[in-house]
Amino acid sequence: MSPELAARAASVDDFYIVDCLLTGQVRRLGGATFLTPRRAIRTTAQDCRIRGGEYVAYDRADYRTALSVWLESAEAGDAEAQNYVGEIFEKGLGTEPDYVSAAAWYRRAADQGYARAKINLGFLYEQGLGVTQDRARALNLYRQASGVSEDPLVFRSDVTEEMEALRAQLGAQVEQAERQAEALQQQRQQLIRERDELQRRLSQAQAAVGTADAEAEAEARALAQQLEEARGRVEALESQAQRTSEEREALVAQMSELQDADTPPRAAPEPTVTPPEPAEVDEPAAPGPASFAGIDFGRYYALVIGNQEYQFLDDLESPLTDAQRISQLLQNRYGFQVIFLPNADQVQTLSALNDLHERITERDNLLIYYAGHGNRSDREDGRRQRSYWLPVDAEAERLVRWINNAVISDHLDRIRARSILVLADSVFASGMASGASSLLLGSGQRRLSDEEIRAGLQRRARIVISSGGERPVPDLTDRPHSLFSRSLIEVLEGNQDVLRENMLFAQVAVNVRRRASEGISLTPEMRPIRAAGHEGGDFYFVPTAARGVASR
Repeated sequence: MSPELAARAASVDDFYIVDCLLTGQVRRLGGATFLTPRRAIRTTAQDCRIRGGEYVAYDRADYRTALSVWLESAEAGDAEAQNYVGEIFEKGLGTEPDYVSAAAWYRRAADQGYARAKINLGFLYEQGLGVTQDRARALNLYRQASGVSEDPLVFRSDVTEEMEALRAQLGAQVEQAERQAEALQQQRQQLIRERDELQRRLSQAQAAVGTADAEAEAEARALAQQLEEARGRVEALESQAQRTSEEREALVAQMSELQDADTPPRAAPEPTVTPPEPAEVDEPAAPGPASFAGIDFGRYYALVIGNQEYQFLDDLESPLTDAQRISQLLQNRYGFQVIFLPNADQVQTLSALNDLHERITERDNLLIYYAGHGNRSDREDGRRQRSYWLPVDAEAERLVRWINNAVISDHLDRIRARSILVLADSVFASGMASGASSLLLGSGQRRLSDEEIRAGLQRRARIVISSGGERPVPDLTDRPHSLFSRSLIEVLEGNQDVLRENMLFAQVAVNVRRRASEGISLTPEMRPIRAAGHEGGDFYFVPTAARGVASR
């Protein structure tokens, strides 16, 4: 290996997150000097060395070395350590996951009020892993962790059932209204025919009055009265038909709103953007905190990666154009400070993630957008699959420069941001989250209340929205953008209010499904990244035009 390659390999290792045991601190109390116990933290290998800590470089498929770091603190009652031990057992100690032990450690941390452990334990109850499946208990744990009231927190499946029931009910009402309207139209036509016949007979009777006897005159008067009554019935029927038509239109509008409330109007076609040449990381001025209706959302940062021109793999068609447009939109419309990485290699990507830890505080928000190749590989024993982002220097059959999604989630855990949202337009992108949860916070269709927003800001959020699930995502373009990114751009451009991540997901998913060609399955997914420390919080987009609003 050349000195340059050896140096780059060493720098990559420095960026990996390790379980580090810091040396104890020498303290003095009165006349006594003592050494505090060693403390476990999760940090980069480089930071651990600088701080004089101890760590073991281990295979990420075998977490036994990590267990040895955290177990002592966990047994001593540290809730964070207990949760980490639970996560280690859930991942598996080089063998099958031990969900029973994971649940036991999560429960010990959750009993101390540790929100992250409540989310993890709730997931096990929801899926029936290591515990008896209990969705009600899972929901209660999610509510406790999220700090929200009972009403706005529901399961996605419950929302789906409710929506389908409402659609069926509205559909039946529309069908009934259509049948009623058709019957009224037939009655109206019959009455009009009867009215016209009475008019004809009355005209004949009136013509005969001058030459006939009083009997003809009486008949004419009776026909005139019948004609007037017929006209009244026609007018009443027309009024009833109008009301029925209006009711039907209102029902159709409700169905349309239920179907399309999450779909913004399509933006005008954008001009083709010339992909930028590879450049240094963009460093615009630091953003100010976002505020809306008296709510402080903190500052917003974005790391945008567009990998299109690969050294050893097939080039892609739209990632650079997608990434550039997303960068402009986040910066100009939403006030993000954007770090833009075109055609990033492994070192550049990991270095950028590491730098975010130094820059971002616990009151800030981070969005990570990735467009490029992805892949998945089986673990050696075949029991666990890993997913990866592929930087531009990745090779097809060699994992040496592939970036494991677990490495990315480790960095997301270490970064102190209050909320982090990953938008990934890549194959197997949802693999960053360990499993799909049916949890959905609130409705993706209605406007948020200030109370809901404040509740969503109280907890950490770590969420991924991906262009597809755990199956390959076709390289589809809606030129000049990918199918997923085009839908994402349209939603962000059309939004005028505070937008929560699940609202963004619902709108993007509807757009993608509508745009996908016949026979092509492309279903975006949204998942909490539990391994990165999701605690039930939310990510919010606040348009710069709406900031500073005093009240709603």
